Amino acid sequence: MKNRIKRAISLILCAAMLVSVGAVGASAATKTECGGNCGRSPVVILPGINHSPTYLYNEDNTPYLDADGNEVGGTLLILELSKLWGTLPKLILSLLTTLTLQIPIGLEDAAYDAASAAFWVQKCDNDGNHINNLQTKRWNHPISEMTEDDKDWLYTMIPLQAIEKEIGGDHIYMFTFNLVGDPMQSAKELDEYIDMVKEQTGHDKVTLLPVSLGGTILTAYLDEYGHEKVDEIVNAVACLDGTDIVADMLAREWNLEDEFLYHEFIPPILGDDATLGYLINCVLHIIPRAGVEAILRGAISGVLDSMMINCPQIWAMVPSYRYDALAEKYLNNAPEKAKLKEKTDRFQQARLNLKDNILDAVADGVKVNSVAGANLSFGEQDYTFFGIVASAHDYNTDGIINLSSTTLGATGAPAGKTLDDIDYKKNTYCKDHNHISPDNKVDVSTSILPENTWIFLDQHHEVGNNDVVLNLVKAILVGDVKDVNDKPDKYPQFNYSCTTKYIRRWRIPDAKKLLEQDAAGEITLPAEDKAELEAAIKQGEEVINATVADAEKVKAAEDRLNAILAKYDLYTYDEEPSKFDVFLDETMEGASKFLVDWLGGGNLIDWVFSPITKLFK
Repeated sequence: MKNRIKRAISLILCAAMLVSVGAVGASAATKTECGGNCGRSPVVILPGINHSPTYLYNEDNTPYLDADGNEVGGTLLILELSKLWGTLPKLILSLLTTLTLQIPIGLEDAAYDAASAAFWVQKCDNDGNHINNLQTKRWNHPISEMTEDDKDWLYTMIPLQAIEKEIGGDHIYMFTFNLVGDPMQSAKELDEYIDMVKEQTGHDKVTLLPVSLGGTILTAYLDEYGHEKVDEIVNAVACLDGTDIVADMLAREWNLEDEFLYHEFIPPILGDDATLGYLINCVLHIIPRAGVEAILRGAISGVLDSMMINCPQIWAMVPSYRYDALAEKYLNNAPEKAKLKEKTDRFQQARLNLKDNILDAVADGVKVNSVAGANLSFGEQDYTFFGIVASAHDYNTDGIINLSSTTLGATGAPAGKTLDDIDYKKNTYCKDHNHISPDNKVDVSTSILPENTWIFLDQHHEVGNNDVVLNLVKAILVGDVKDVNDKPDKYPQFNYSCTTKYIRRWRIPDAKKLLEQDAAGEITLPAEDKAELEAAIKQGEEVINATVADAEKVKAAEDRLNAILAKYDLYTYDEEPSKFDVFLDETMEGASKFLVDWLGGGNLIDWVFSPITKLFK
């Protein structure tokens, strides 16, 4: 029961809210064989929001254990529910009272207390510091020296296999930072980490690879420490000027349209339990609308007050153009938050300086390239819960971060529109080339580096699912492509989306394992199956090594691998749902849609009793 509650809270609250200090030591001896003379600077990854394992410790620096004896930690938002159970009676009583009287009684406060209790681990104080002893795991060595478990975890988070094969694991480092830390402090730690990498490798400079949230650390680092130690920067869907998802959360601005809130929001969050989501939709119609909104307000405010409003790193995800208004709302008139305001103001200045800092670095010979996804609304494809923010359909994004943020200024038309429908200043930085996408939805000419910005159309933020993106990043890192005009047929500026991770992570390894077992005499494959395995592997490798995305070719390769692996029980096709399950799914979805079409956000109980109420009146 606890696990189901924890999962539900994690999915609905934790993920919807969105989306450290380990000691840095330095080795006195150069570890790399090249001694710094290989001509390829070591890569330091500045990872995304879900890539820095952080754990809770007691005051004596021993691990904090939950009731089951497990360490408390995680890579995103950390849930420890021991304090939650005490808040549930109040929440249940408030809900029952609200249902009985059909007016919200204490529901917002009860939801607030429950959310605050669930997210106590990462709570921050008014100075912008986390109040608990949180320590982020840091690898003070290259990934070649990681344990197998750590490397398997890293490959799951950031698929580096092909890049490591090309560059060498001794030239790739993973810098980590605390989600509820201060980006300027993280930049200081990064500077120390870079010095360590230089000493270990013998190189004078490093390549920085910011991924997603890592873009905020790049922003802080360049403004505080400059680019003297940097040879190259490759931004991979990097959060360089925030995301309106976080700004909307802090502004408490939501998409509460009836169709979304009462029909579309919950089922995708529950995944395979979508039928339960539609049932919840139906149940919501016996709670007064004011009660539903009270639960949302209370739960969201609990998370905001616990870890978001007082967290400098969260503020670093607010777009620069919305910072002043939100600072006025929360910080400017709050003397107790003066130190926090100093931290957030400092990062805001770093962000305002970023374009100049990048251009200065380029002028001094630093190579800077950016890779981004485009043409999605917030919450589209994956993480549909982000559709609850008010600006869900107002920007061109990769589903998580605004296109303008990940590209240093490219312009994109929001959902349902083209560039002809929006007013913007064209060709700000580029007069010589056309940088408009084939679908007329993206113009890269307004980016400060249009010749060094690649766009994957209809690509979600989780670019690790698309090997074509990874292949482009590898090509940039090894110097196979210099800019978008270098090899446009092989590495076009505008590419497309596909999902190859299943082929890379499971299908090809399983197929190769069968061949290895056959070669070792452990099994005997019929000649035709052996030939089919070899052909299917070749077809799969072709799509994961491709530089131009082709979703149809990917599907064909995956289907072929699935078919031969299924013969040996290494792949199982989804079972056809029973007639009863189909009936139940369709019935609950239909009921959910019927109720929202009939009642909107209205209350079924109100509708039942309204004739009686009218009669008495």
